[in-house]
Amino acid sequence: MKKGFLWGSSISGGQCEGGFSSRGATVVDKIPQGKTTRFKYLNDPGIYMSGPEGFYPSRDGVEFHARYKEDIELYAEMGLKALRFSVLWSRIFKDEKMVPDEEGLAFYDEVINELIRNDIEPIITTIHFDMPFWVAEKYNGFSNDEVIELYKKYVQTIVDRYHDRVKYWISFCEINVMNHALYMVGGAVPKENEDREEVLHRCAYNMLLANAWLVRICHDIDPALKVGCEVAGTPCYPLTSSPIDYELMIKNERSNNRYTDVMAKGKYPYYFLKEMDDYGVDVKEEDLKFLSENTLDFIAVSYYKSSLASHTGEQSNPCLEKTAFGWTIDPQGFRIMLNNMYERYEKLILVVENGLGTYDEVVDGQIHDTYRIDYLQQHIDQMKLAMQDGVDVIGYLSWSAMDLVSTSEGMMSKRYGFIYVDRNDDGSGTMKRIRKDSFYWYQKLICEEQEA
Repeated sequence: MKKGFLWGSSISGGQCEGGFSSRGATVVDKIPQGKTTRFKYLNDPGIYMSGPEGFYPSRDGVEFHARYKEDIELYAEMGLKALRFSVLWSRIFKDEKMVPDEEGLAFYDEVINELIRNDIEPIITTIHFDMPFWVAEKYNGFSNDEVIELYKKYVQTIVDRYHDRVKYWISFCEINVMNHALYMVGGAVPKENEDREEVLHRCAYNMLLANAWLVRICHDIDPALKVGCEVAGTPCYPLTSSPIDYELMIKNERSNNRYTDVMAKGKYPYYFLKEMDDYGVDVKEEDLKFLSENTLDFIAVSYYKSSLASHTGEQSNPCLEKTAFGWTIDPQGFRIMLNNMYERYEKLILVVENGLGTYDEVVDGQIHDTYRIDYLQQHIDQMKLAMQDGVDVIGYLSWSAMDLVSTSEGMMSKRYGFIYVDRNDDGSGTMKRIRKDSFYWYQKLICEEQEA
């Protein structure tokens, strides 16, 4: 492992901060909890965009806004060398007046300073499934090109404020998840009789320009700043040797990689240009020039599972086990994905999410999560093999540093963290933090890696 490798973890504001009374609402603050229904509403929220129905767990999160010093002390004790978190646009600009809130800016000053005091590298994501609700409501999110200017003002404000202490910047979380969760990622909802793919492609066009603006703003302020965008790395396998399954696999990979193709290479691949034309999106020459001049410095990737291409509709890989929530467990797929990503873009890779979401049990005040340790160790081993293959990985940030509200279900019982948070799915609990066995395992791993 090369010197300076970033061993760390990740959290997001919309899942952990809380502090709802001192910020504006985000898109996920309007989506109720539900194991079987929530993800559907993350794609098309329908009545829940404005309705009071349901339980909205992200509004309280796990009270990181109030407990950040205590939490960062625990991160430091664990030995984290980097923490990736998101700044909430809705805490900086609470409403459409776009007047910066000094209290919100000062909060992130304190978080950043506390991390640095504890020798933890701060890494900022500008939007992590937490677009301000007012942007979605008034503009229909990134489907409206006016939102690019709003985003520019937002990132200009935070980069100006924090650039002296924050080197790594990430525009969006898992931009390609927009394929399945348009509202959550793009903040857009198709109107009645409006083609969803047309709206998605408008969002994509504007988000890719917004990403390029983050690159430009960061590099203008300080050329040493590094900018990435997070993509969900999900390798796809054909179920059979049928040419149909192979063709479906290629289509899946193109759909997942088309956004990163533009941001990393500075140009649209031919098939993506064809899609834009098919859906009536006007690709302007001046925009293509701007994209070519402002490409990513690194690729931020998440990895949880692999997928399957099957013309029969079968989606269960017979070669792989699954988590309690039905996600495939595929450590070797991590190595495959990292190699594919590096071969495709030849840019530095920062792993910003990898983890096991499952149920934890507290026994006599302890959490013996050997299953999480096994999962993470197998994936780290595969990452190291990818690095031996020649892939230039600059850091590994697990998901997540502590338990928080899961995105796809809005549940606390789907836990990822090294630190247990005593909060239940119904909102009850003391919010007490408890170190899991995986906390001490990761602490030991980081220490040994630093000494090696």
